[in-house]
Amino acid sequence: MIYGLDIGGTKIELAIYDTQHNKQNAWRVQTPKNDYQEFLAVLKDIVAEADHKSGTQGSVGIGLPCVFDDHGRAIAASIPCINNQPLAEDIAHALGRHVTFQNDVRAFVFSEAYGGAADGHENVLGVVLGTGVGGGLCFGGEIYQSRQNVACEFGHVPLSAILQQRYNFPLRRCGCGLSSCLNQYISGPGLEWMCTHFNSNHRGVKELIAGVRANEANATKVFNAYIDCLGAFFAQLTLMYDPDIIVLGGGISNIREIFQRLPTAIAPYLFSGVDAPTIVAPKFGDSSGVRGVAILGQQALFEIHQND
Repeated sequence: MIYGLDIGGTKIELAIYDTQHNKQNAWRVQTPKNDYQEFLAVLKDIVAEADHKSGTQGSVGIGLPCVFDDHGRAIAASIPCINNQPLAEDIAHALGRHVTFQNDVRAFVFSEAYGGAADGHENVLGVVLGTGVGGGLCFGGEIYQSRQNVACEFGHVPLSAILQQRYNFPLRRCGCGLSSCLNQYISGPGLEWMCTHFNSNHRGVKELIAGVRANEANATKVFNAYIDCLGAFFAQLTLMYDPDIIVLGGGISNIREIFQRLPTAIAPYLFSGVDAPTIVAPKFGDSSGVRGVAILGQQALFEIHQND
């Protein structure tokens, strides 16, 4: 059996797959964010439970919303207790086996390029619009790894001045220390902020979309501005990466109007002769990231055995 763990700031999901990548079981536990030893203990317990359920010691792949510095120490905003800790080494020791690690968003992109919605495409770009904005690239079925592991951190690219002026957006401070990052405008919380900015009485994304579908004027005004910002963003991605296909994940990907309206919204921001790539929803939905790390863990273990 192969295990995938998707570790986020709120929950840890573990999924068990067979060697053909069919899901057998999955469950979630709360993520300990402030106690490192508790964090390691929870991982040890959930993997031990997986071993018990599957009757074997499975391979382990873990997706994390973090990067590792040159010394192998974790850097994460959503799980404070793992910062500056030798996380990879400590987890492998706690679980008593080889563990494969990957950024959670890149694992999502890999999953969709490997038997998912982008299967068969050479150049795949994944974009996640959720609590934040991020993405990853797959070339020929391989995850692109950059020099400092910051490629596709486009949530920290600033929103264009044209859009800031058009909608009278203030310069919003981001948690990364920069100002006007796309995270502050086109993430899920960014869309909620737009409701306040445009004096809409909609208190969340679900309520806003219900208003859009009911043709409420205030909801439509907010959503039109949001779609315009998304269109400019996806045009930038097209010009920077020119992917064969884009897979859109995260909570925002559950809004069908996004897929209906994006092609028209992108076009004004591209020069003549350039077409936007097809934008698709993930085949494996919210489970795509955990599936991706499970497969990566399986592949890594196979390579180790091949080299023994």
